[in-house]
Formats: sequence, structure tokens, C-alpha cells
Amino acid sequence: MPEMPEVEQVRKTLLPHIKGKTIKKVEVYLDRLIKHPSPEGFIKGLTGRTIEDVGRRGKYLVLKTGANQKLIVHLRMTGSLVAQPADKPAPPYAKIKFELTDGVTMWFNDIRTFGTLYLVTNNDAYIEGYETLGPEPLSEGFTAEYMRPVIKKSRKPIKTLILEQTFIAGLGNIYADECLALSGILPMRTANTLTDAEIDKLHDAINKVIAQGIANRGTTFRDYKDGEGNKGDNQNHLLVYGRKGLCCKICGGELVGTKVGGRGTTYCPHCQK
Repeated sequence: MPEMPEVEQVRKTLLPHIKGKTIKKVEVYLDRLIKHPSPEGFIKGLTGRTIEDVGRRGKYLVLKTGANQKLIVHLRMTGSLVAQPADKPAPPYAKIKFELTDGVTMWFNDIRTFGTLYLVTNNDAYIEGYETLGPEPLSEGFTAEYMRPVIKKSRKPIKTLILEQTFIAGLGNIYADECLALSGILPMRTANTLTDAEIDKLHDAINKVIAQGIANRGTTFRDYKDGEGNKGDNQNHLLVYGRKGLCCKICGGELVGTKVGGRGTTYCPHCQK
């Protein structure tokens, strides 16, 4: 699933192609991707609207289409939002077509079709996963002081806790493994056993791995592409994720795979305590 760095890269690469463009026509090829309003209302509500800005909150893309309207998109497992010249053929797995002015077409594509789109007008929909997001890494509200009381009272595995979007928005499986490796903390460790110093290290590590992911244009293992259809490069810079059985880049020991909260997890038993 695209995480904060991947969705931020989509936002950055879409922005110059679609900002200021007017939506001339919308075609929906798979109705169930539209969660609000009806597909007919979705098409009617967007047609003739201008994309004023492209924002992001956690793993959600937010396209502002008016003072009282926004298109909220969650890519889920395999979704992508790509802008391209109108004369190019549709990308594979195209599910929604947005014809824009100035010869641009924006496509929502999805292999597994888990993506979701909401057109919110005059706050007429409540999206629980969006409305309840916690602060995200690199933001002013994301501090070690914010993290400390939540971690101190939790008996969950620390990896499970930091994956909760109500606690930290935008962090997913890849970057959870990476920040725990960088901070030297075992993923299955009970959260409330972390010391203040370890919480400080974890906070710093989260910011570092997210910043690295953004700088490297996201992580692509299979399906992820940005708003211009390009793959990321961060997969070439990971410490542990996807490297089960390989050598730890820090100590040279063998990396181990396990499950934490049902999520595939890779860690170094020598460096992480």
C-alpha cells in the first residue's frame, strides 16, 4: 500500500499537470470505487469544476475543486492517479477517466480495485479514516512529547501501535519496519517498556525514514507509480523491509522475518532490542 512518502510523491508530480485545469468530463468504469455520493452524483458534481490545488493528509490525496468541495482519494493497495496527454492510450487497469482542459487526462487506475474516492461538498460526508487521523511525521504536531504518553500507556507491540493511523498518520508497514530498525527497537516489544530515550530515538527515526522516502520518490516493489507514471527509488535504500535472510547493513548478521499483529515484519535480532 502506498504510504506517506508515496502519496506525497503522487501529489507533487500531479500538481503541475492538473492544478488550474477544469474537469470537462468524468467517466466511471467501476461504480463501487465511488463511496460518496452516487456515481451519477460524483460525475455531475465534478463536471465543470476547476482543480484549485492538490493536497495530502496521511495516505489520502485531497484535490480541492471549490471553496466548499474536495475530492478525497485513498489509493489503498494498488491504486494510482496519473496525469498524461489526452492523446495517449488509457493506462492498464484504468477505472475512472477525468478529461481536463489543455489536453490533459487524469486516470485513476487500480489492479485489485480496493481504492476509494469521495466527493465531499459542503461537508456532506464523514470519512472516519480521514477525519480521525493523528499528526503525521515531519509536522509541527508530531513530537516526542506527543508520542510519549500514548506509548507509555499501551501494552500493544510497538509496531502495531505506530501503524495506527489515529496515532501517526501516513506510516505503513514498510516505514514502520524501517524506523524500528533505525532506532534499534524490536517490532514485537511491548510499547510501554520503551524508555524516554528510546521514544526520542523512535521519533527521530520516523522523521528520518519518511524524509528519506520522500527524497527518493517513494518505494516501488510491484505496483506503485507516481502521478507521472514513474517508479520510486527508495527500495534501493531500505535497511530491513523486504530483506529477510539477507545481511544487516549495520552489523552484518542475518535479518529475520516474523509476523507482528498479522503484518509481515523483518528485523535484526542483534541490533534491535
